[in-house]
Parts: sequence; C-alpha cells; structure tokens
Amino acid sequence: MSERALEQTEQAVRRVAHVLRLAHAAVGRATGLPATTEAGLEQGMITLSGALGELKQETDELIAADTSIGTIEEADLRSLVTDMYVGQDAGRIDLLIRQVGDIAWARRSRQPLPDEVRFRVRDMGDDCLALVGRAADVVELSAPHAVMDRQVEDIDRRQQELCRVLLSSRESLTTRDAVDAAVLGRCYQECAQRAVAVARHIALLQETAPGR
Repeated sequence: MSERALEQTEQAVRRVAHVLRLAHAAVGRATGLPATTEAGLEQGMITLSGALGELKQETDELIAADTSIGTIEEADLRSLVTDMYVGQDAGRIDLLIRQVGDIAWARRSRQPLPDEVRFRVRDMGDDCLALVGRAADVVELSAPHAVMDRQVEDIDRRQQELCRVLLSSRESLTTRDAVDAAVLGRCYQECAQRAVAVARHIALLQETAPGR
C-alpha cells in the first residue's frame, strides 16, 4: 500500500470513529428521556440538542463531499465513497435520535407508557446504545464483529416481541401509547442497524485498501 493511500485510509477510519462516538453520546442522552420526569426533561432536551449539534456538524461535512464528485481527484475516490456511505447513515441516525427526543417532549405531561411496552422500549434503547458503542469500538479499535452481530440479532428479536405486544393489546393500550412505543422501537432498531452498516463499510474499506 502506498504511503498516501495508507494515510487516507487511516484518516477515514479516525473520522468515522469520531462520528460514531458522537452518535453514541447522542443516543445515550436520548434513550433516558422517555422515562425522565417533566421537571428534568427541559434540561435533558438542552443536553441532547448540544450532542446532536456536534453530530450534525460532522455529518453535514461528510454529506457535503457528494458535491465534489465532479472535481475530486481519483486518488481520493475511496474517501469520497466512504464519506457518501457514512454521511447518509450518520445523517439518518441524527434524525432518528431527534425523533426520540421529540416523542419524549410531546409526552412530557402524559402518564408513562404502560409497563407491558415501557420495559420493552427501554430495553431496546439500552440495546441500541450498546450497539452504537460497539460499532464505534469495531471501527476505532478494529474489534471483532462477532459480538456486534449477536447484538443485532438481539435488538431485532426485541423488536418482534414489542410488535407482537402492540398487535395483541387492543384494549390495554391507547392509540397514542401504541404509536409512540412503535415509533420508539423502530427508531432504536434502525439507529443500531445504521451504526452497524457504518462499521461494516469501514471494515470493507480496510479490506480493499491498495496493497492488501
């Protein structure tokens, strides 16, 4: 591998690891909000907004690379493709986390979700947080993928369990509660999937590096 190609690959890995760390911090801020009391929710939303602002700034820089296709040098093609893939996934993670915050804020004066779905949604949030953190480890530390793959299976299984409860609890759940639980579950599941997609792309970037 040429010295320049090696440097470009290492720069891409560091940049993406940083984006995933920012995403992990934002997810950590968001997952606790649905269970936060109304008194503490405003400060929680402010903290989340700050974390999302950092993530969005990095994401916007990656997505902006799309506009350089007509002028970018061939030597930077791998970095451009990586920025496109990662930028789109990280941008989607940003939107999903914002939606979690929006739901928490909209429910600030409501009763907590019923236990039959609240605990499942909470567990999915915990799984999402762990998976985004694991994806960052895989990128930053070249950690094994096996644990991450098992975590994907776990969060998919939890999503199925939540969906089963929602489909069979017609009388015990209000429509608003069911919709909020469903959206939160999908946000957590997709957020985790997007983070894993980023980690897998970086593994492919390293695997296909010139001279490997």
